[in-house]
Amino acid sequence: MKVEFAKPTFDGTRYGNPKSFTGWTGLPSLSSIWKWKFTEEDNSQLPSAEVIEKTLPVVKPNFDAGNSSLAATWLGHATVLVQLDSINFITDPVWSHRASPLSIAGPKRYRPPPVEIKDLPQINFGVISHNHYDHLDANAVADISRRFPDMDWFVPMGLKSWMESTVYSKKERIHEMNWGESASLVINGKPITVYCIPAQHWSQRGVFDKFKTLWSGWAVVGPNRRFYYTGDTGYCEEEFAKLGMNLGPFDLSAIPIGCYAPRWFMKPQHINGEEAVQIHLKTDSKHSMAIHWGTYAMGSNEAYDEPPKKLQEAVVAAGLTEKEFFSLKHGETWKIDEENESKE
Repeated sequence: MKVEFAKPTFDGTRYGNPKSFTGWTGLPSLSSIWKWKFTEEDNSQLPSAEVIEKTLPVVKPNFDAGNSSLAATWLGHATVLVQLDSINFITDPVWSHRASPLSIAGPKRYRPPPVEIKDLPQINFGVISHNHYDHLDANAVADISRRFPDMDWFVPMGLKSWMESTVYSKKERIHEMNWGESASLVINGKPITVYCIPAQHWSQRGVFDKFKTLWSGWAVVGPNRRFYYTGDTGYCEEEFAKLGMNLGPFDLSAIPIGCYAPRWFMKPQHINGEEAVQIHLKTDSKHSMAIHWGTYAMGSNEAYDEPPKKLQEAVVAAGLTEKEFFSLKHGETWKIDEENESKE
């Protein structure tokens, strides 16, 4: 199915969010950054390790999906291992101690990965949303592709050359896509289609490469089940509605809920709990899991444990239940309720 989404701008060198993304006001100015850092209340200080261990426990994953046609395990931040129609794939695999090019500076991980890469089950493909360090971990991508050399990777425009120099997969296994494009594969004898979905964000990995690669979300459509991963995004309502109307309903979506405060500063690039619920509704998602919180000290001002609380308030306000939009422990697996879910 071809879906007519908005297209990013591109001047031959750099990508941009289209004018139809009215919530995108550009990246913050230096004066805005100064105001954020020196005048806003900051509640992001972490408690003791003992308190974090109690409030954010890490459990050992169980990747045995059994007879379930859809299971998802949260591995921290935006990393989710999805088992859909007996096909395994991973979103934005990040295992690094810091989400930074430096080992001594940058966002530090305060909850460990619940599993080592060597203990992952078979992975058929991976999706990368953009090149920020908390979503694209060179060592993790290389280690995973070394373990599974026949896996495919799906990346937004501009990232293929970086992937070719980093991963151990064959070049033809790296699929570079623009918003609205799709690729179909047959894995384990089953057809699956991967769609590149618009997101309201930006990219930068080095000093001089801002906006030089694209950013995106991803939708995966299998024989029986459908999954959507937003990537990092601000709220671009029109595109979420298009997605729901054309590719929904989704059996499960992975939607960010953290790194949102202060709102005036973060809103163009990161949604909050209220907007996450609106994405759940607009995309016609039956279930959604909360991601992008409780793992790295990202620099935003909300308390480390506030995102799921705010999400729960938004879920109740929207008349939804915890079964419809939920948060998991690190390493915990959600499985679809086969008896009470029709396969549409």
